[in-house]
Formats: sequence, C-alpha cells, structure tokens
Amino acid sequence: MKRYAVVFSEDAVADLALSLQWGYENWGDEVARRWYVDLRRAIWEMLGTFPLSQPIAPDSDEYEVEVRQMLVGRYRILFNLSKTTVTVLHVRGPYTGST
Repeated sequence: MKRYAVVFSEDAVADLALSLQWGYENWGDEVARRWYVDLRRAIWEMLGTFPLSQPIAPDSDEYEVEVRQMLVGRYRILFNLSKTTVTVLHVRGPYTGST
C-alpha cells in the first residue's frame, strides 16, 4: 500500500493551537490533550494512506492548487496532495475562529 507523508502548514498548526487552547480552558488539560492526539491521529491515518478518497473542497477554486477536504467530527481538514506529500493547509472548526 502506498504511503503519503503528511505535513502541517503554519496556518494548520495555528488553527490547531487555537482549538487546543480553547480545549484547555473549557475541558481541562487531559481531555484537551486526548482530543488533540485523536484528531492528529485521524488526519495521519486517513491522509497518510487514502487522501484521494476525500472529495475536492467546495472552495477549492479560491486556491492556486487543488484542495480537498476531510471531515473529522466538527472539523474540516483542508489539504492538498503533491506526488507523495499531503500538506494540511487549514483545520477549520468551531474553536479555530473559522468554519
């Protein structure tokens, strides 16, 4: 089975940091950390093996590259694929300040 490298852009890291901070403040350290680990694991597992199974994002035409999306719970993961590397561009959701 083909494997893809999954990397997170600075914007995606910032999106995750905002959500994690919200989680620390509202859920506590343990629950927020578990949420973070579970979300990152879901992203790596799906995008590391089957990124093309995810649909093209409706707002893909706003980017210079083809952008796909993956839904994980209440979060929309925007990414692009270049050969064997998946770049997570944004993690959109209720606690990142964007949807």
